[in-house]
Amino acid sequence: MKKANKIVAALLAVFTAACMVACEEQSGNDSSASAGQNSQSAAKPVAEFNDYSNPTYPLVNGEKQVTYQADPYIVRDDDGTYYLYCTQTSAYTPKLSFKRGPIWKSIDLHSWEYVSDVFADYNPTWGTSGAGVWAPTVVKVGDKWNFYYSLSVGGDENPGIGVATSPTPYGPWTHHGKLFDSVGIGVTNSIDPHVFYDDGNLYMVFGSFGGLITLIELTDDGLGLKGGLEYQRENKVALGGYEVFESNNYEASFILKKDGYYYLLLSTGTCLSGTNSTYRVVAARSENLKGPYLDSKGRNMFGPNRGDAVVVPALSGAMGTGHCAVIADDTGEYWMVYHGYDTTSAYNDYRVLYLDKLLWNETTGMPYVEGNKASNGVTLPGPYIDIIEKE
Repeated sequence: MKKANKIVAALLAVFTAACMVACEEQSGNDSSASAGQNSQSAAKPVAEFNDYSNPTYPLVNGEKQVTYQADPYIVRDDDGTYYLYCTQTSAYTPKLSFKRGPIWKSIDLHSWEYVSDVFADYNPTWGTSGAGVWAPTVVKVGDKWNFYYSLSVGGDENPGIGVATSPTPYGPWTHHGKLFDSVGIGVTNSIDPHVFYDDGNLYMVFGSFGGLITLIELTDDGLGLKGGLEYQRENKVALGGYEVFESNNYEASFILKKDGYYYLLLSTGTCLSGTNSTYRVVAARSENLKGPYLDSKGRNMFGPNRGDAVVVPALSGAMGTGHCAVIADDTGEYWMVYHGYDTTSAYNDYRVLYLDKLLWNETTGMPYVEGNKASNGVTLPGPYIDIIEKE
């Protein structure tokens, strides 16, 4: 075999020679190349990753270790490597804790290794005293990676969203501080950002319990609000939620565009009650980014107990299943990453990482995971990932 690149080197360190032989036999399969790969270089797929089981605990000192990782978000670098981010002040294992801003990497979407910290050299003090860094989202803007985060504390009257940039998904990070706060943008509980492109324009959807799920547009570099704060304050678009602070409201927005529809994934229910948590993911959809978003019963998302169930808590596996992000594998299948409380674990008060394939209901057209509950403790065929060996 010719000298492998770093990705294949990582593969060899994890899998046995027998697995490699089996994978090489499948290397002739026709599948789409990952976004950002150089189509001009001679390359061939040499491996397919598959089997995995939930929870997808990361590797700590070479071994799978139960790890508290709430509010996960995943991106993929141009070389095919995936990077995972989570709520920064509560990422730890029974044996060690991580600094603010832990980042993990993986080549298969479920074997994660710790890389670095976003906040190793910066302590955000622009928010409410004692505020923590929550629920990040990351997007590539031009030749930089933008890291957006919530800065908030429980019961915060004026939380906000900040931003940092890096030439890579893992640092070094340049911190730009506050992008906006609740008072400035006029949205109660301005946390949980999701930033994404649509038709070449950069948008952010955000919001949480007590406020409205809100859409705004960002500047081309993602470091400001298009037209300025006042313009976006006056032209922001509400997509769902209602202005009552209760668990039946919504948060943790994620918008996925597929087959002519925009799917709005939201989390609702109690999220910090351990195995009593009722947190779950629901979906609505629209033919327009700005809505209206309707569930399969034709209801908009401006009231409680709406949306089609994507994943719900189950005592047989995981409770409090929510705050999701979605990413595609190399065949175009969609996979949802989210957190939950593993009812079968001794550490069932940890919010841990889950990964499940998104399916689409043939009747309603709405997304869901198999059985509407987290797979737990069973081996399943996982994401299809082409590992590339350069000639």
